Parts: sequence; C-alpha cells; structure tokens
Amino acid sequence: RLTLSLLEKGRLRFEFERTELLVNTNQNIIPFEITNGNLIGKNYIWRTNIDYRFTGNLQTNINYSGRLQGKGKVINTLRAEARAYF
Repeated sequence: RLTLSLLEKGRLRFEFERTELLVNTNQNIIPFEITNGNLIGKNYIWRTNIDYRFTGNLQTNINYSGRLQGKGKVINTLRAEARAYF
C-alpha cells in the first residue's frame, strides 16, 4: 500500500494484493467463505483511490479496482463521484 498526500487538498492511494491457493486435487470443493472469494491458483487485486477537494464546497472521489483470479479474465471497475455542498 502506498498513500500520497496532495498539498493538503487530497489523497492518492495505491494497493496491490497477491494471493495463491494451492490444492492437491481438483476434486475437492472448497467453500467460498474459506477462500474469501479467491479461485485456485494465483489471484491479483489492485486498487487506486483518489480523493480531491477543489474548494471548501466541491470534492471528488475516483475509485478504480482490477482483479485477475486464477486463469480467468481481468475484471475492471471504475467509479467516480463529485459532491457539491451548499
């Protein structure tokens, strides 16, 4: 995890996570709760969060996350939000 402060107006945060699940056989069914949603093999998750305040009444928040689980495809998620206070 890496967090940077942006001139007291915002914050930029990066996170990276790697989890590897190994099993002796493919015939065992491991419950979702035990694996925390990870698949057998290498699992990667990365996140970027940006919080920035333009003025005292206007702020933005941008969140990006990506994940690669096992031998599947990369899943990307982006969310952006702007708030104005009156």
